[in-house]
Amino acid sequence: MLLRIEDTDVERSKQHHAEQIVSSLQWLGVEWDEGPVYQSDRLARYRERAEELVASGKAYRCYCTVEELEEERVEAEREGRMWRYSGRCRALDEQHPEAAHVIRFKVEPGIIEFHDLIRGDVAFEGDLIDDFVLLRSDKHPTYHLSVVVDDIDMAITHVARGDDHLSNTPKHVVLFRAFGAEPPVFAHLPLILGSDRKRLSKRTGATSAEEYRDLGIVPQALFNFLTLLGWSPGGDREIFTKEEAAQLFDLGDVNKAPAVFDPEKLLWMNGQYLMRMSADEIYAHLVPFLGDNPRPAEALRPIIELHKMRARTLREIAEQISFYFSDDFEYEAEAAKKHLKGDDLGERLRELHAVLAATEPFDVTTTEAALRKLAGERGISAAKLIHPLRLALTGRGASPPIFDVAVVLGKERTLRRLARLIDQVHDVRRNE
Repeated sequence: MLLRIEDTDVERSKQHHAEQIVSSLQWLGVEWDEGPVYQSDRLARYRERAEELVASGKAYRCYCTVEELEEERVEAEREGRMWRYSGRCRALDEQHPEAAHVIRFKVEPGIIEFHDLIRGDVAFEGDLIDDFVLLRSDKHPTYHLSVVVDDIDMAITHVARGDDHLSNTPKHVVLFRAFGAEPPVFAHLPLILGSDRKRLSKRTGATSAEEYRDLGIVPQALFNFLTLLGWSPGGDREIFTKEEAAQLFDLGDVNKAPAVFDPEKLLWMNGQYLMRMSADEIYAHLVPFLGDNPRPAEALRPIIELHKMRARTLREIAEQISFYFSDDFEYEAEAAKKHLKGDDLGERLRELHAVLAATEPFDVTTTEAALRKLAGERGISAAKLIHPLRLALTGRGASPPIFDVAVVLGKERTLRRLARLIDQVHDVRRNE
């Protein structure tokens, strides 16, 4: 695999775009054997090959101005016919390379055929294709010239690109043949539609790979998700590694119909990957979401294990685990209103504090047994102790099993947080 950066369009090509392509591919785990090769470094080669075509009579210099071409277009519009370049510079006897001009390819009449791995046999009528520009007046190549010259020089075997490039392919086929080269194998991939079944847009999911990284998607999940756009390994299977996909994938199995990008499916798939990943694997991707001073992997390993089943993104994990790092947090108003009630609340919490303080060893089984024993002795449901304990330790109405949370926090921090809630309940009661 060769990574080629097609950056000959001076107006649109910026260095940071190229850098973004490279970093996105690296993050996704796409590896190349050669490159990146920048087309902007090969301008002399494109000019040389364009001149070869002029010398062999397969291309010609066109001196028509923008104004003249516009006049032709308007005239065709007025007559109700499709505009094509008239070819009037084809027959010029004198060439003036020093004068402003473009180089156009002579498209001859006749059927242009090629086989597409996805669409099968495709044919275009040469009469309907313009004498297209190879070299602009500023001596920069067009896409058609640069990719064909590169494909020949770099011995490219397969060209897989979007369906919207299908109409460019007959131009490339005639160019390959003009250079005496056999065209590569083509495969035109279906376009990707948004969930509204219209062409993908920012609103429906068209963002860079780096934006998905910043949302908290892991690269393995995005790779898997993208592979399934327009292709399926068969059966109900949806989760597979890059290596497994390489064994199963065949361009000939790609659908002709457009694929639909479903953001909800991507979130589901990301959650599936998080569930299957080890805490250490997740930690490597989670660090950017943990603020300026992330805890070491050893400290976060048990926390990540507790939360990886409950989140769909890395960002959600980071938000969920924030309460572990500071005792100073607010209690969720709805949860507090629901669970911090009853005249005996303060007494319940003080007894729970005393029971947990006496619990040894401070593990999941022992702490849960101690709490349930206290509930039985008081003749109340265990929930009347569990929910206030959850609020005390996390500030939230929902969390992983609270005894697991207590053990991860440790006995000292658990008792300190429970005492904090007891003080707050006492202050509220005193002020009522």
